[in-house]
Amino acid sequence: MSASGRIDVVGESHSQDELRASDTDRGQVVERLSAAHAEGRLTMMEFDDRTRQAWQARTYGDLAAITADLPVPTQSVTPMTPVTSSSVPVAAESVSKEVDASFVAARRKETATWASVVGVSLSIWLVIGMTVTWVYPWWLWIAGPWGIVVALKWINGPAFESERSGRSGRSGHRGGAGDGHRGHRSR
Repeated sequence: MSASGRIDVVGESHSQDELRASDTDRGQVVERLSAAHAEGRLTMMEFDDRTRQAWQARTYGDLAAITADLPVPTQSVTPMTPVTSSSVPVAAESVSKEVDASFVAARRKETATWASVVGVSLSIWLVIGMTVTWVYPWWLWIAGPWGIVVALKWINGPAFESERSGRSGRSGHRGGAGDGHRGHRSR
């Protein structure tokens, strides 16, 4: 690299902006754009346009132009501190308990529904089985897959539910301030 900030490549002198960008470089710019969109700095249309431009960019200069009006991301590392009972805010504790209580209540209701349906199905199968020599255990097709889903929900806990609801909540996004959409229809 020369004193003027130019990089020597095969005997030629090129500035950093003139060098070809790699797919990794383009991917990093797209990640930065995604973070800016999540922070509300870019509208969906701007994010879409800039993402397209990033993947079509050829040089570092092209990539720099795409993110020129965005603040430089900071990467601050905060040291981990042990959590004691006195350092946990009461509001966060009560919210956590509410989430846990609602999760447990919903799972218990779902488990009870599953058990009831399986019990009725098993009873029907047993009654039919008493009149015939052998009956295919069709009730397992009701109990098995549904039971696996119920068990996985218990195992994964409330974090799984909140993650799913967060993703499904975004699909219904109708626009907000600054993204070119109004909350009402024009007549």
